[in-house]
This record gives sequence, structure tokens and C-alpha cells, in this order.
Amino acid sequence: MPARLKLMITEGAKQGEEFVFDEHDTFLLGRMPDCHVCLPSDGCVSRHHFMLEVNPPDARLRDLGSLNGTYVNGKKCGGRERGESPEDGAKRKYPEVDLRDKDEIKVGDTVMQVSVELPAECVECGTAIPEAAREQCAWVGGTYICASCRQKRIAANKPKAPEVVRCQQCGKDVSAEVGPGQRGDYVCDACRQKVQADPVALLKVLLEQARQQAQPAINIPDYDIERKLGEGGMGAVYLVRHKKTGQRVALKVMLSKVAVNEQSRKGFLREIETMRALQHKNIVEFLDHGSAGGAFYFLLEYCEGGSVDTLMERRGGRLTLDEAAPITLQALEGLVYAHERGFVHRDLKPQNILLTGTEKRRTAKIADMGLAKSFERAGYSGNTMTGSYGGSFPFMAREQVTNFRYVKPVSDVWSMGATFYNMITGQYPRDFRRGQDPMEVILHGEIVPVRKRDPSVPKLVAEVIDRSLTNNAKDRYQDAEELRRALERAL
Repeated sequence: MPARLKLMITEGAKQGEEFVFDEHDTFLLGRMPDCHVCLPSDGCVSRHHFMLEVNPPDARLRDLGSLNGTYVNGKKCGGRERGESPEDGAKRKYPEVDLRDKDEIKVGDTVMQVSVELPAECVECGTAIPEAAREQCAWVGGTYICASCRQKRIAANKPKAPEVVRCQQCGKDVSAEVGPGQRGDYVCDACRQKVQADPVALLKVLLEQARQQAQPAINIPDYDIERKLGEGGMGAVYLVRHKKTGQRVALKVMLSKVAVNEQSRKGFLREIETMRALQHKNIVEFLDHGSAGGAFYFLLEYCEGGSVDTLMERRGGRLTLDEAAPITLQALEGLVYAHERGFVHRDLKPQNILLTGTEKRRTAKIADMGLAKSFERAGYSGNTMTGSYGGSFPFMAREQVTNFRYVKPVSDVWSMGATFYNMITGQYPRDFRRGQDPMEVILHGEIVPVRKRDPSVPKLVAEVIDRSLTNNAKDRYQDAEELRRALERAL
């Protein structure tokens, strides 16, 4: 059983309602109908009062510029100043609160209790403990140990205490940082900060450990690292060259923000294997993958033309319609192929459209197809919506906040529309003002019609872009094929 987090409403109009989270998701409370808890008659509740991002067993609360603030264990979090408008209040950065088991959240007349359920697994071998056997397998700190591992510890004359979790980089005891009942490979917060700029340094350490333990892995020593190609909230990408063949490929490194046990590692890598089936000229080819400790690494096709956002920089911040349209149509071809096979990208933007070939015979390819979603589903990403997802906010459909877990192809349509919009105008569909909470912009910001940004955009093309960017998903093109056909006709 995976870790679960529950929210139980103990007081207020919705008393008795319960919400259970067993994977990465978001939760909104407010007066608006799209909130998971809608409280239209409570005068102390704002339109979208607070957002909760849950990545079990972790959860982070973010007040969204509410009038009266959100109370966690009696302490006020956020809230506007007297006389301040919602728009002004949202310009200030509000503190985020990491929630723990038995924490209490209060908004107006509504009180919610947080409950965290950790998986019943042996702290030694990771085997699931059946419910009937949990009492006799109870260990310390809310953990369990199976009968076999208990006997091994008794035979070895070890004290009755679970093994501590140590940082794979510095070796210090990080059991308290990881939390009770969580065991696996982990890198502490302090070391994570040190290797943020160069995760390959950590990767080399972990790979050496893996080789000593005879774990299967990509043979990274066969490659020379030439340079960094880019980085984001979930990892970094390097250009590497094979020492013998001279083949150049991209090496993507992703470092888990939570402890990685063998069961979750195998599940994630099995899911990643399905990405190999996505063979299309407009999708970056997935070559190989592996893991070492808390790091995961992927060998991908190298696209020598770089990403669309770097092309935009070379062109002064935007592309002409004649240059942007073929790139968009080709990217849509790859997205059509993925949508037909049940894949949703979730993070389309100019940085994730790569280019190969010459300027006259250029090919666009979608990168990271399904990778971010799989990493999030495994629980490795941490709280991205309230944390390090910033570069993606301008290209995010509204329902990715209000209905995070059940995102469909229609959300990729919004992101592709926003990407095309950005290519030809150099601006975003919504106005993100400096210091303003991006969640507030996504939930309440107006979509600026593309011809207001640039009146020279042909009317038919503008109609396609604007329809792809409506806040109401039902009014958009429903998948990449609908958008591709409409754009082809408009051009």
C-alpha cells in the first residue's frame, strides 16, 4: 500500500466529508464551483482561498491571497492587509506551510484534520506487511519489520532499532529529515543544494556505489561529458559523446526529492519502459535509462538545433509566423501520435520542443514525452506546483491546477496554443506581473487575445490560437489532431 494522506472536515457546513490522496494531486478550497470544497455561503472564505499540493506522505499548503488568511494549528498563514484588493494581495509572496500528521486547518467556520498513513512495509527488505500481521510486526517509530528480518537481526545480536537512513552524498543520519516509516536511497537537503548546479557530480558517486553493489546500470564511463544543455526543476541535461563510437547523445539526470525504495524504483522504471514504444519522427527518441541510488538517468536522442526558446533568443525574442508555423505543425504531428496512444505530455513549452537538421530542412521533436508525469506519479518530484515548476506556469492550462490528477489531451492543446502564441509574439497568453503569485494568475487571470499582442497575426490563425486557449476545456479543440487540422486550414 502506498503512503496516503487524508483530509477530514471536522467542523463546518461540509462536516464529515473526507478526501483521500494516494498520489500527487492538488486540492482547492474556496467559494468557486471548481473548488474541491466549495463554501459559497461562508463570508470569511475567498474565491480560491487556499491550495493544497499533496505528494504522499508530504503536503504543502499555499494561501492564495485570501482576505482572512488560512490558519494552520492556530497560526495564520497568508491573508491580505486591510484595504488591499485580491489582485494587490496576490502580488505578495505568501508563506507555504508543510503539513504533518494531525495538523489542523481552519478557514472561516470550516476545520479540517490532516491524517498521514504510511505504507506497512518492512524497514529492512521493503516487503509489504499484511494487515493481519501488523501488530506482531510493529517496530519503532511507526515502522514494521517482517518476521524473517526480525530473526536475522536477533541472530546478528543487533539492538531493536531500524537502520538509520543516511545521505548518499555526505553520509549523515537523515532519518528525521526523511520522516518515520520511510526508508530508501536519499540525498539530504543540504547536499541537494550543493549539487543543484551539477547533478552529474552526484550521479558519478552514485554510479560508483551501484557498480560496487553489482547493480545493472548504463555504462556512463563509456561517455565523455561535453557540456550542459539545459536544466529545470526536475533535473539537468548534458551532451555526452561515446568514447569509442563518437556518437553524441543527451544525458538527462533527475534526482528524487524523496527516499527511493526498491519497490517504487522498479515500478517507475517499468512505466518508463513504455516510453520506448513512442517511435515517431517528431518525438525525441528514448535510447536507454537506469538508476543509481536516488538518481535516475536517461540517454536520449541529441537534437543539435537546440530548443525553440533558444531559437527565439537568437531571433530577438520571437519568431516570424513563417518560421513558427512549420515547427508547431510538426510538434503537433508528434503529439497526435502520442495522444492516439494514450499519452498526455503535461509540460509542453518552447523548451520542450527541440530541433534537428538544417534551417531549410528543420525537424521539430517533442522532448520529455511522459517523463515528468511518470516522475511525479512515482512521488519523486516533491511538490512541484508550489515549488520548482515556475518555468511551466505560463504554459499551463487552468485545469492543471483545479484538476491536476486527471489532466487529458485537451490540456496539451492549451499548452501548444500557448507555445505557438509565445513563439510569434514573444509574450504569454496571460499577464504575469513581477512578484504576483502565478497560481492566482492561472486561476483568475484573463487570456489576452493574440491580435491584441500583435495585430498583424492573420485573423484565421488568431481564431485558432484563441480557441485553443479558452479557460473552458469544452470550448477548445479536444486533442492535438483537431488543433493540427484547424491550424493547417488557417495557414
